[in-house]
This record gives sequence, structure tokens and C-alpha cells, in this order.
Amino acid sequence: MSPQEHPTPVRAVTNGPESSAALIAKLKGQVMHVPDMLTLFPTCWPSGGRNKYYKRLKVRFDEIIEAVFPDEATKKRAYRNDFAFFTSVWFPDADWDQLYTCGLFSFWLFHCDDAMDESFGSVSQDLATSTQYRKQVLDYTRWCLGLGPPAPTGILSKLTSWFWPAPKWNPPAPNLPNTVFKEFGERVQATTSRTFREMFYAEIKQYIDHCEIEQTDRLSGEISDDLESYMQVRHHTSAVRAYGYITQLGTGMRLPIWMTKSPEMQRLWDEMTLLIIIANDILSAKKELAGGCVHNAVPVMYHQGQPLDKVIDALLNRLDACRKVFDETADKVASSASRKGVNELRRYIDGLRTNVTGTVEFCKLAQRYHNESYFNADGTMDVVL
Repeated sequence: MSPQEHPTPVRAVTNGPESSAALIAKLKGQVMHVPDMLTLFPTCWPSGGRNKYYKRLKVRFDEIIEAVFPDEATKKRAYRNDFAFFTSVWFPDADWDQLYTCGLFSFWLFHCDDAMDESFGSVSQDLATSTQYRKQVLDYTRWCLGLGPPAPTGILSKLTSWFWPAPKWNPPAPNLPNTVFKEFGERVQATTSRTFREMFYAEIKQYIDHCEIEQTDRLSGEISDDLESYMQVRHHTSAVRAYGYITQLGTGMRLPIWMTKSPEMQRLWDEMTLLIIIANDILSAKKELAGGCVHNAVPVMYHQGQPLDKVIDALLNRLDACRKVFDETADKVASSASRKGVNELRRYIDGLRTNVTGTVEFCKLAQRYHNESYFNADGTMDVVL
């Protein structure tokens, strides 16, 4: 589906902050056995690579951290997150300019998301403040992408803008970490069409808009009673579909607009999103529960009465089913390409596959997720929640 075709989800929820606390208490201390998830993917799925410019990117990100985070606690968290590592395993074959551009977006995205989502986030505990923050983010990112202000809607707004045109649009950054998007936007403007940027921005807007739904549920203590309604919201708050565009930057190619809009490519992005959500939700469950968050597939399914081992089995079965659909859809997409363009398209599809396997590698190894002490010799994990 295109961004405009995703309906607002109808959510089944259980109310009350006590239910969230009780659910976390039930899960705390349980051991979650996780197989070596990379072995679940065929050998044609690339994995294990790390970009040769990783250290250079880390040095640059460390400089940015010093510039945009004023307090030591936030700096420490940012260093520990190591988003240079994330970018390097997602885009192992990118050249320096491609890697840096993709890295700027990922750096911005994680910190923008943490501000709304994490307990320590600057706007995470107040819905009114975060609503204003989201509006500022949308205005600022749109401006950075060179798209101008949103068109007025409604007759009165259109007449007002015609008779009293607004002054030059120059929205401020919501905070210092968001200023990282400016350099990213300049780079994207220099290498992509306006149509590309409009479509990319539509995915950013979907992400930001759905963050409000997620935050509203979190602050009210609601727990989803239905995995599918949870997945509909998570589909957008993961922001994975935006990487359908970012991966074009990371592989140095641009999809034709007709192919981007095709049902097959949209299906490919949707399956990639589901794969990344499932992998991330399993491997980030400990981090989320420790932060008091139950907006994760593991606690949602456990809340439905399934034992923890059955929850993991069900999620891994779904991951395998999504992987098969992805591969089938990828073959259809590749068959639609010209003989001249098929190799480039296959390289892009492998880039999407690497986004998935890179997620597994990052979530297993990054300090952000607190999994480093739970590895077994055979590559499996026994995570104490």
C-alpha cells in the first residue's frame, strides 16, 4: 500500500496503568530463549557485513553528539547507542557519501523517536508538549527537504493564503538533535527529484502521525488485546517504510516512480517492515520492559494468554512466512525490470534484505538492547527479561 492507503487502525485495548505494571511484573525474570535468528534466513540473504567506513562514521557521529546534546547523561546514552554501527551493518557496501547520508537520517530518526518514546525523552511524558513537537518536526523536515509549506486545505484557508500570503517559510528546528536533519536534507535535495522527496516525506508524516497514537496508548497505560491492531500502528511507528527510499540512497540507485508505486514494490516494503518489526520486538523486549513499555509484540501476545516460549515460536513462524512472501514478491519485482536494469534492481532488493539481517545483528550486539551477556556458544540466546 502507498502511505495514503493505510487506514487509521481500529485498536482493541485493555485500559489502566496497573495492567501494564502487572504485565511487566509477570514477565520480569522469565527467560526468553531465542534461536540464532540469522540461521532462519537462506544463504542468499546477505549478512555479516560491516562498512569499511564504520570508524570514520563513528568519529563523525561522536562530533555531532558533542554538538547537539548539552547534558552528560544524554551524551552517554548517545555514545552507547552507536548508530554508526547500525548504519554500517544496514549499508555495508555503501561508499562514504552514501553511508554518511543514510547515517544522518538514522541518527536523526532514533533521537527524534527517543524524545517521544523513551521514559527519559524530552517530550515523552506530556501529550500536549509532544503534539507541538511533532508539528514542529513535520514542518522542519519538510522545509529541510525543500518542499515548502503544506498546501492550505479548505476554501477559507485557501482564500486567506491568496489575499494574505505568508512570509517566507523558515520553520525552526524543534531542538538541537533535529538540526541533524538539515544536512541530511541538503544532501537529499542535491541527489533526488522533488517527486522522490514528496513521497519520502509522506512516509515520515505517517511515522510521526502514528507516534501520537502510540504515545496516547502508552501514557494511558493501554495494552493492545489484538496483535494485528498493534502491528498496524507499529507498522508506521517503526519508520521502516521510509528506508525503502533511504536504501536507494545507500545503494546509489533510484527506482522509477512507477515501480515505487507498484503493488509489488509496496508489498515488498510492507513485508520488510514486518520482518524488521518481528526481529526487533523479540530482541528489544528486555529493553522495552525495563523502560516500562509494553508496546512490543512479546508482551502483547503474552497478555493474550500465551506462554512465553509459544509467543516466540509464533513470532518466528510469522517471520518465516513473511520472508517467503518477500522472496516471492522480489522475484515478481525483478521480472518486471528490463534486462539492462535487472542487476541494479536485484542489488536494491538485496539492500532491503540486508536491512532485515542488519537489524538482527544490531539488536543482538548493540549496548542499546542489553543482550550482550545472554549469548550461548551455539549462537542462541537465553535472555532474562
